[in-house]
Amino acid sequence: MQTAVIGSRNSGRAIILPTDADELTRWRRRHPAYTYWCGTQLGGCGNELSDRLYRDKVCHFAHRPHTSCHRTATGAASADHLFIKDDLAAWAGRNRLKGRTTSRDLGSGPGDAVDFRVGAARQHVRFQFSRLEHAEWQRARQRLVGESATFDWVFGPGTAQAETMEELYDEYGYLLRFRFETHGAVRRIHLRAEDPRRSTDWVPLDACAMTPAGLRVPGVEPRRRSSLSPTAKAGAEGGAAPVQRSREEQALALKEALVSAARFRTRPTWEALARTAGSDLLGLSGPGRFGLLLAVEQSDGGEGKPLLSALIRTEEGDPPSYLGSVVTAVGCGVPATAAVLRRWCQREADRVFAVHGVPSRTAPPRLSLTVDGQIAAQRSAEPAQRQTIVHVEGGLVRQPAARPKSQPEGLAGVPLLHDTEIGLALRGARQRRGPRPRYAAALMVRADEALTRLPEPQRTQLVTEMAATRRWLDSRPDTQARKPRQSRRAKKTADAKKTAAGKQPARAKKTQQGKKPKDPLQGARPLPGVGESRPKKRPK
Repeated sequence: MQTAVIGSRNSGRAIILPTDADELTRWRRRHPAYTYWCGTQLGGCGNELSDRLYRDKVCHFAHRPHTSCHRTATGAASADHLFIKDDLAAWAGRNRLKGRTTSRDLGSGPGDAVDFRVGAARQHVRFQFSRLEHAEWQRARQRLVGESATFDWVFGPGTAQAETMEELYDEYGYLLRFRFETHGAVRRIHLRAEDPRRSTDWVPLDACAMTPAGLRVPGVEPRRRSSLSPTAKAGAEGGAAPVQRSREEQALALKEALVSAARFRTRPTWEALARTAGSDLLGLSGPGRFGLLLAVEQSDGGEGKPLLSALIRTEEGDPPSYLGSVVTAVGCGVPATAAVLRRWCQREADRVFAVHGVPSRTAPPRLSLTVDGQIAAQRSAEPAQRQTIVHVEGGLVRQPAARPKSQPEGLAGVPLLHDTEIGLALRGARQRRGPRPRYAAALMVRADEALTRLPEPQRTQLVTEMAATRRWLDSRPDTQARKPRQSRRAKKTADAKKTAAGKQPARAKKTQQGKKPKDPLQGARPLPGVGESRPKKRPK
């Protein structure tokens, strides 16, 4: 457990415990009176915790004996909703804003969302920490927009659904994101605005401003996109009846909407396409949609080009039923089941993203359908080369300038991995079957060398993997027993004894090596007549 609160069970003052033993020692000296609790605002049990200092593994918080706790989130990010409240309070004070922050439990914990409200201006910013379904997000947004003069929704990593992103791109042109960076025992929030083509730089909260139009991030200007095509917008202005478009105009607008969705790498529903291509598409039935999509594919032309229609999906994420007819009409085969159609459209959507995405890439091959409507077996001319892709937070990781040509002694059989790949290799070594302690121990040597080159947070993650691997090695019966580590004090005492023994005189050494046995008659009274000698004659 890496996070706790300071002072009491209901405290909102969070802390990340230093994982290094020396850092924790310095922290204890600076704050000797601190008490740590499994806080209720963290979803904990409310009991007091103790900070455990270790030299051979990661330092952490621990409950007292015989304590029951059902807290699930214990990592460094589990207290981000408390850290953001501190950042917002300090930021509001520096900008003279009378704002208040509130944590929201949306079903998975007390830190699902954090609301920041500026009372006088009725401005509202929500920071989303947990993943929210698109329909639920729409209902909540509609309610919150009606209660506020300005409203901004900022999403954390992996919290926005594809439909939500698509709707915000379509309406504003960008999406607000936030993330946290660790600074000592706390974490600080950073924000940016992004769209499928480009993104602004990550900036701290102090670089942002609360304007009359809402929260603004440097490097982006607010812009609002129209949800209707120019033709439909012209017909809607002034209360006039919408202009009836021809089939060619509808097909052209639908094609542009599909290409735009492919550029954003999203799969829209028919209703989402209608918001971009024109509201007159909503009234089309299944056969009408089939005919329009067939016209789109025929106008695209070119054998082997990906089908734009494969992007369309239902609210459940499956391809609509009329899409199978489009696949058959363009000569790609007859899908036998809905599962076959789903798999075929998923591959075809990847091909569309590859061709029309930004940047573009080589499209994968199309899935072939057999005569009975099943996916044909794929033949690979060359064996695929396995690659490990590591996504790193915190910037570039410096690697050694050149790798040695020969393996050092004791590391034979261990691949020359990048520093960022060693943690994954340690985890894989623990999950392999069979006796692998020598391989894992060799990887630990590489990990010790990489610790000096890795920045945070990669260094903390590697330390965690090393501690888990060390415990795994100690628990295996085929691992050689390690020599117990001798403390500095014990080592100094042993060295002093050796030095003192070397300075003893030779006589003392000889006495210690072999002492003469003690005479049992020494000090006893002699018997009469035994040992008597005649007195010496005095000279005359």
